[in-house]
Amino acid sequence: MRMGHETTATVVDHVKPHRGDMVLFWDKSNWQPLCTKHHSSSKQREESGKRVVRIGADGWPV
Repeated sequence: MRMGHETTATVVDHVKPHRGDMVLFWDKSNWQPLCTKHHSSSKQREESGKRVVRIGADGWPV
């Protein structure tokens, strides 16, 4: 995804990983829409404990 471009959300992501907890899995307040590319890349790296560099609106790392 490039800055300023929108991508349709195709995945319901869990803000807080549910790790098998079905109550948290079905808690709609824990859901967020993501595109498949984001969910399959940076979100998964973040959940596995790896460093994810975030870029601010000005184009610089935050």
